[in-house]
Amino acid sequence: MQEAVQPCQAPSFTGRIALLAALTFLIQASDTSLLYLSLPTIAQALHLPLRALDGLALSYLVAVVLTTPISPWLMTRYGEQRVYQLALGLFMLAVLGCARADSLPALCLWRLVQGSGGALMLASARVLLLKTVPDDEQTRQLNRVTAIGLLGTLLGPVCGGIGLTLMPWRGLFLLPLPLCMLCLLASRRCAVSVITDTPRFDIAGYLVVAPALLLCLAVVTPVGQILLSPIGLLPACITLGVLATLSVWRRLKHPMDGLFDSAVLAHPAYRISLLGNALVRICFSSTPLLLSLRVQTSATPATASMVLLAFAGGALSVRFFLSQALERLGYRRLLITGCVLCAVLLVAMSAPDVPQTSWWVLSLAFGLGLTSSAIYCSLNTLAFSTMSDNSYGAGNSLLTLVQLISMMLGITISFAFLAHRAVAWPEPVTESYGALFRLMGYGLLLSAALFSRLSKAQGIRRAATG
Repeated sequence: MQEAVQPCQAPSFTGRIALLAALTFLIQASDTSLLYLSLPTIAQALHLPLRALDGLALSYLVAVVLTTPISPWLMTRYGEQRVYQLALGLFMLAVLGCARADSLPALCLWRLVQGSGGALMLASARVLLLKTVPDDEQTRQLNRVTAIGLLGTLLGPVCGGIGLTLMPWRGLFLLPLPLCMLCLLASRRCAVSVITDTPRFDIAGYLVVAPALLLCLAVVTPVGQILLSPIGLLPACITLGVLATLSVWRRLKHPMDGLFDSAVLAHPAYRISLLGNALVRICFSSTPLLLSLRVQTSATPATASMVLLAFAGGALSVRFFLSQALERLGYRRLLITGCVLCAVLLVAMSAPDVPQTSWWVLSLAFGLGLTSSAIYCSLNTLAFSTMSDNSYGAGNSLLTLVQLISMMLGITISFAFLAHRAVAWPEPVTESYGALFRLMGYGLLLSAALFSRLSKAQGIRRAATG
């Protein structure tokens, strides 16, 4: 048993942890957008078709899926500070490796290392924040961290565009290094963990869960489906079902020795947040991409960029009012209202006679970004609203996996729907997008019905706001 390290609750210490978490989310978001921007240049430099670089994105996701289930045990065993520093070191090493790679296999290998570091980095930063920030400040701080992460999605393309004109594509991988060094220095005084006896790592459970998660990722991603094509989707789904059944059987046989701590599911708020995250992300995660594609059917890419900028601006603006709205309305009213408003905006966007270059479309995109960001932030804080320090790691790990798989599934379903409409009903492309937007809106209404199970008073703090 190791000695406990008691957390410091000074405001300056809390602010340092919040800044550390915000910069971590910023690094992650900007790195992803930098990669997608540089893919055409990388393909040209390596003399490969652009389609061949799909493995770069998939390798990162594979690393996240394989590493996330291990993160709670690592944080319990070594503490969040050490795990964060190790993850940051892996991330920085992978950045240097990507910058020196001269082949696609080498790039994919270093992206695997980078994904492992990124997954542990985000998990430990979020748990550090949850353990440090008082309960009544969690909504505001998580909202701020999420907003800064969204800022990374805006800064990434801007910095990447400038970088590609001033340096080779390898230099883009080095852009996050200054922020990584800043985070490494800041993390030296962020020991808040209370390290106690560490349970034995469930290796057998991991050997069951990891292949199941990889198969699930392969089934819901286009690149994975191509890799599975020699085997077939049906055998893969059967194998996935067998692995899932085996995992459930092991959980029932050994309820106290599992890779995921089932105690987190004893919290009703966490269960609703978990299911709500899955439903909302399946219905809505593809919206920014679909907005860009639909606008480009009748407008220029520059116009599509303006629409995405309006969407991101709406998402960023949430931080100015979400805490106050949550304290006055509570989780139930805010989530139900947000889902209904999102559904209405999606139906409005589906109208066939909406001009794609008007301020009306920009307003709809701004509203979709605002309401979706409010829903995501509220669901994240709801998940941890009734938890204690000991359950943050396990809860964060399971929530992260559900969010990732749901997002991939939502994008896959959207493109499968568009492909089916194109074959079954020859019609204008805009009508297919309109039908998909309406379907997504109906799904969000089902999510609103789920949130009606929350207590009306949950999250309300009128007395605190005066």
